[in-house]
Amino acid sequence: MAVMHKMYVKGLLNMGGGDAAGDGPMDLLSDTMKLTLHTATYTPIQATDETKSQATNELGTSNGYTAGGATLASKVFSTSGLVATFDAADVTWTLTGAVTFRYGVIWDDTPTTPADPLLTYIDTGGDQTLNGVDLVFAWNVAGIFTLTAA
Repeated sequence: MAVMHKMYVKGLLNMGGGDAAGDGPMDLLSDTMKLTLHTATYTPIQATDETKSQATNELGTSNGYTAGGATLASKVFSTSGLVATFDAADVTWTLTGAVTFRYGVIWDDTPTTPADPLLTYIDTGGDQTLNGVDLVFAWNVAGIFTLTAA
């Protein structure tokens, strides 16, 4: 079962100011970026999902997970050559009991238009049930995502 990390296309638009009048650009460094966990009953629609309200079935607060997710810390958005990279510190939840999730969703908690825009999601390929361990989202050494100018 392969883990896949994908961007929401509306997230790319909102990084650049949105696709509707009044949309404000996301500021990956200044805004509060969050990671939330969602069950398999959420079906990401990469082409059209735009806001956290569409990322349904987030886990509730229990067993070491807090609804609303974890805030990404130590964010960096930098360039090297023709590659722009967004990265942050790894995210860890210390689980005190069982949690079951399939998706991790990164979204921006700061903008109001659109409210709470989605950026990326991680599909673990199926339900993951963990109990009494540290759940760590360890980002790739190349960053959470990269964009290459061609």
